[in-house]
Amino acid sequence: MTLAAGTRLGLYEITAPLGKGGMGEVYRATDTKLGREVALKVLPAEMAASPELFERFRREARALAALDHPNIVTVYSVEEAEGIHFLTMQLVEGESLDRLVPEGGMPIGQLLSLATALADALVAAHGKGIVHRDLKPGNVMVTQDGRVKVLDFGLAKVAAPEPRGQKESELSTAMRTREGVVMGTVPYMSPEQLRGRAMDHRTDMFSLGVIVYEMATGRRPFAGESAAELGSAILRDVPPPLANLRPDLPAGLTRVVNRCLEKDPAARFSSMQDVHGELSAVSTGGADRRNVSSQGHAPRSWSRALVPTIAGIAILLGAAAYLVNRLPVWRTQKAPIQHQIRSIAVLPLDNYSGDPNQEYFAEGMTDELTADLARISRLRVISRGSAMQFKGGQRPPTPEIAKVLDVDAVVEGSVLRADDRVRITVQLIDARADRHLWANSFERSSRDILALQDELTSAIAREIHVQLTPADESRLGSAPEVNPEAYDAYLKGRYFFNRPSDENLQKAIARFEDAIAISPDFVPALSGLSDAYLWAGYNEGFLTASEARPKAKEAAEKAVELDDSSAEAHTSLAVFKLFYEYDWAGAEVEFRRAFELNPNYAYAHDQFALGLAFQGRFDESVAESQRAAELDPLNPQVPIDALFAFAWQEDYTAAREQARRSAELDPTYFFPPLAYGWIDIQAGNVQEAIPHIEKAKTMGAPPFVGAWLAYAYGASGDRARALQELEEVKRMSLGGSVTAFNLALVSLGLGDHGRAVSYLEQAYASDSEWLGWLGRDRAFDPLRSDARFVALMKTLGFEE
Repeated sequence: MTLAAGTRLGLYEITAPLGKGGMGEVYRATDTKLGREVALKVLPAEMAASPELFERFRREARALAALDHPNIVTVYSVEEAEGIHFLTMQLVEGESLDRLVPEGGMPIGQLLSLATALADALVAAHGKGIVHRDLKPGNVMVTQDGRVKVLDFGLAKVAAPEPRGQKESELSTAMRTREGVVMGTVPYMSPEQLRGRAMDHRTDMFSLGVIVYEMATGRRPFAGESAAELGSAILRDVPPPLANLRPDLPAGLTRVVNRCLEKDPAARFSSMQDVHGELSAVSTGGADRRNVSSQGHAPRSWSRALVPTIAGIAILLGAAAYLVNRLPVWRTQKAPIQHQIRSIAVLPLDNYSGDPNQEYFAEGMTDELTADLARISRLRVISRGSAMQFKGGQRPPTPEIAKVLDVDAVVEGSVLRADDRVRITVQLIDARADRHLWANSFERSSRDILALQDELTSAIAREIHVQLTPADESRLGSAPEVNPEAYDAYLKGRYFFNRPSDENLQKAIARFEDAIAISPDFVPALSGLSDAYLWAGYNEGFLTASEARPKAKEAAEKAVELDDSSAEAHTSLAVFKLFYEYDWAGAEVEFRRAFELNPNYAYAHDQFALGLAFQGRFDESVAESQRAAELDPLNPQVPIDALFAFAWQEDYTAAREQARRSAELDPTYFFPPLAYGWIDIQAGNVQEAIPHIEKAKTMGAPPFVGAWLAYAYGASGDRARALQELEEVKRMSLGGSVTAFNLALVSLGLGDHGRAVSYLEQAYASDSEWLGWLGRDRAFDPLRSDARFVALMKTLGFEE
């Protein structure tokens, strides 16, 4: 059934037909609700009537929906209207690849750009366990700005382990969907596909080899006058050598194609990630800087020689001359940057090891790349916490991410660790225009992982034309070796530390200590250990502040002593001085040094803002909080820490706006309702604070929230409820022992001011981290005429 223009299917109005294939007819349509143009793939009625074919249609939708990649068409929805089943997809404006290959083949630059993008799309698909199985030029669109979009995963199979002893794949259920018919498009099918044998990601590798061969020469590698002859050629014949047909092709590209076209899947590359890496290396001239095995294939090792051969240089110079003469005809892999890039975000790198237990490593590499870029003084880099909001699931389109994070560009890619080698493959995207700018792979041994990160950071800086200062260049050129076991333990520690809970904090401490036991001078682990102990003492979930204090101090001071150029180490020491020693001047020195080393360290700006608010330097505090919010816009703690400066200036409207912002970022977080209650207390509306704090208490809050609730009950005249809440705080506290600071709050609410001061003196003696609030918090105003309280304030550095 053909649908005429103007036909309505639910919310969609058909505009024009776009094409027809084995999976149905495709139409251009308008989404009348959202006002956007989409593509509709309609399942013919006779196919919808077949449960087997309808299941194939649904499988296509599921396969596409699982993918989120700039080189793969986006599926929006699967719908049914008027008895017609269809899916809606991104409308791709452009030409299919089969219409773009000229006689004699494509220019080298265009060929490499398209081939690398195709491989990158397949890397993403294979990473989700999806094999295309019908890859052909007709299923590849090239948009008007030169971007590749892979279409029609209608024959895709979600990979799953086959039953032990099964020698054939799902040929009986997918390949032979009709008796005697083999699904796929014969010129691009792999030998194992033609034979009906088990298929995996390497069947796509073979199809990619056929496509790249055709792009390079204008002809297919295998020929035949009938499907039977063509199939026989694929199974039997060796293609005419590429070097004979295109002498100007880089030798590295020829090796990649030859290996993809091996008859035996085991002789091909082990993963599409390797294919993508090789193509990226060819694009940048790196593929001909390496040893070649006696069979003419790339050796299995990822290692590369550092010096190009004379022949390789000659090939590159010849290719460059050829490209200069053809520049108006095609787009290079390095697309021109349309506007200045001064802000960037590193999106979570995908874990391509296939092992979910390696997730910590991929996340750690994302964090480390973010931290490395953040040290470039002339670049604004979004904090890892905000970028990690886009980990997993269906990422929004890149322009939407750019708008949320307010960045010019994003880095995305993948991490693969095998044996003692680490490879990171990244691409740089002009986020506002959603245009691919550059892609490359970087690999080194595990011992040289820091050098790999610096190399990658320098490459990105060059591509976005950010000028490195002499200090930046010095740091990026002096990365030491690192013990792989220590580094691995450190990354595990950070992984747990970034998921706060008592259990994870204990795991983080254990892993950091493992790293230090292996490598005692490993500064990142020392800094991480200090942070973990500091927050353990702050929460008092399994350690008291007195137990945590010396360990946090020792680790921070040793980290700074070992590496004065570590912004993280200086920040750890600054936070310790701020919350444990109330050394305002000393903390400021450390914070200022951290900003010199890493102006993009959002956590340092956030904590410094708190310290400035404690001292009554409100304008400076607000400025630091704004900087933290620019760098970490999706972190709900940042607006919480910002609201104190507003509240202590009696700008309660602005303070409540910060609490609202935090709640909007994380509706499950206990701190926003607590903050609303605390603001009411500052404004003198204690009774109104109670419902807010009660709500916070129901959201998995720690004991200090109950102490504030007991204070509010007592201050509002409900002594019985205050004492009842105190018993609840006691039940929640470590070992049933309520901290001195929390007892001071309860006593203050009950009007027992003398006892409240006594408890505050005990809190100071027991290393409480909460005393910084005493200088400005209006809840403690009734104590300010007490001589002992005045003396305590002077001890804490509050002179007024």
